[in-house]
Amino acid sequence: MLDIAGNTIFLTDSGGDRPALLFVHGIMMSHAVWRHQVAEFSGDYRVVCVDLRGFGQSSAMTPDISFEDHAADLAHIIAKLSLTDVTLVGWSMGGAIAQVFAATYPRTLVRVVLVDTTPQLLASEAFPHALPAEAAMQLGQLLGSDFAQGCAAFSGMIAPEDAEATRLVTEIATATQPAIALAAFGNSGPRSLIELLPDIKTPTSVIAGADDRICLPGASSYLAAHIPGCTQPVAWIKDAGHAPFLTRPTEFNAALRAALAG
Repeated sequence: MLDIAGNTIFLTDSGGDRPALLFVHGIMMSHAVWRHQVAEFSGDYRVVCVDLRGFGQSSAMTPDISFEDHAADLAHIIAKLSLTDVTLVGWSMGGAIAQVFAATYPRTLVRVVLVDTTPQLLASEAFPHALPAEAAMQLGQLLGSDFAQGCAAFSGMIAPEDAEATRLVTEIATATQPAIALAAFGNSGPRSLIELLPDIKTPTSVIAGADDRICLPGASSYLAAHIPGCTQPVAWIKDAGHAPFLTRPTEFNAALRAALAG
């Protein structure tokens, strides 16, 4: 546990002085989603998995938490743990936070890995590679009226190809405080990070499930094409949805190793 800005932030840390992998989960999730990566990479890297403010075992003084707040927490974690040669691996909302982090703290990281994420959650005329606002509104209404049912619906979209993974993410999601979850969706929906992308010059890789129904494949392709630090195409994980690190861990870990090798 670390005390940061009046909040208690939970994390796991494999320790040592090796290059660090800092894993950041998505909305309504926790560090527990990275179990296959902890097992795979702890022998070669210092693996740190954080529960973002308000999620998992971390506290939040207020449910109104911005991407910038989360990014500042990550900067404190890197400093407090004296992490070196840090690669930030961000999934979904964690990937949006990673975009903000890389643009705000450009000298802190050696690499960014964006996993099934997007610079804009809701589709617009300028950015059609996202969910229609109506679909997101329906999910928000369901979460507000029946939180457990909303969590089950959302989790079913995350990993439809793997029943065990769906059970895990459903369990994690339903443990989230409803006020935190609703505020996070409310803060994410209106945001567009497209203007930040030209500022991300840190070496960047994009990994995505080819069948992602939440952060659509077009968004991953857009990130790879518009981030200056990204010089390789998207590493697609076949037959995988929004959480390939859970449902196709062997393929995902191979793609992550390739990204880390540059």
